[in-house]
Amino acid sequence: MPTAPAKNLIYTLTLPLKAPSVRGRLRHEISGEPLRMDAYEKLLVHHHVHGASLLISSGQKEACVYTSLTDGLHEVHPDTLFRVASLTKTAVSLLVLRLCSLQALSLDDTADRLLKLPALKGITLRQLLSHTSGLRDTPYVDSALKNHESLESLLATPGIRSTPDFSYCNFGYGVIGCILEAVSGKSIRDVFDEYLLKPAGMRGTIDASGLDENRILPCTRVLPYRKGQEIRRTPLGRIPLDSPDPCTHFGHTAGALYTDARSVRILLDLVRTGCMDGRQFIPENLLEEMRTVHAVYGRRSPTLSYGLGLLIISDPRLSSHRLLGHQGLAYGCVNGAFYEEGTENRVVFLNGGCSEARNGMLACSNQDILSFFHKETASWQL
Repeated sequence: MPTAPAKNLIYTLTLPLKAPSVRGRLRHEISGEPLRMDAYEKLLVHHHVHGASLLISSGQKEACVYTSLTDGLHEVHPDTLFRVASLTKTAVSLLVLRLCSLQALSLDDTADRLLKLPALKGITLRQLLSHTSGLRDTPYVDSALKNHESLESLLATPGIRSTPDFSYCNFGYGVIGCILEAVSGKSIRDVFDEYLLKPAGMRGTIDASGLDENRILPCTRVLPYRKGQEIRRTPLGRIPLDSPDPCTHFGHTAGALYTDARSVRILLDLVRTGCMDGRQFIPENLLEEMRTVHAVYGRRSPTLSYGLGLLIISDPRLSSHRLLGHQGLAYGCVNGAFYEEGTENRVVFLNGGCSEARNGMLACSNQDILSFFHKETASWQL
């Protein structure tokens, strides 16, 4: 995906010429409040979106659009599952906070104590959740996952740990998965099910090995596009998580959750209120810790900051309120889920392939979705 400004510019200029067009190939299933479908379809065409679920809600009002591509492959329905990539990090943070509320964990617990690994000395759960631990994503991480190497051996590789500062790190979230297994004595799949997904009434799993592939929307990279490259389950997703193994399960909690748009909306509501079925599922003091700015992106993305498993957007062009949630980019999909602080407005956008162009660190498609969302919810109040 394009990350450096120059590469992003080249990607953006090349996109209209090389990415497959979806114009005239989109089919929509619509329910709920009316939306400006002409504007929404224009957005989908502009970003070359290959199938999507859009859910916009404000209080009790809700609009849903399930968009399929007429290629027989990118079929989207209300029960379609998406690999939501880094939206998983918000779920992981809520899971940690739930265990903190049960006094099974503390945000000040250190990874070396919980995992008995001196190489993680001094790194707290709070730092792992906010990407401020000093751990780094390196090529050794992918290699270790492919070869089923141990966490201890990976921690001995060059460059894996540096000075503690803000550096977005998938590996750090992988370490959280190891901690959850070590503390609970359960597989990360069962921890997710028992402490988050089932109590919240969410559909989905962190373990895709048992899923029917026909229920999963394939991910397609639109640039460079290669026919037949679609992925429904990643190689990591094919590995069953039947039993705990904190030594090797450091890959799933960074971005391997498979779920649907309505379940992601439930996730946003948990971040907003902490309530479930009229009871406080996560205490307000822990939610405040999650929603507090722990790190900033700096000059490249001055409107972005990070809480605990939360991307925080402060951009008056998009909203006069903060927008909290996450985006997830992987294997060609560009997902986004955010709520508007101080209101009951929420938006979830999941897809199977999309332009990966960015404005700073925020995906251009998510920026356009947030602009569309703001205009739609504003019109509902008239």
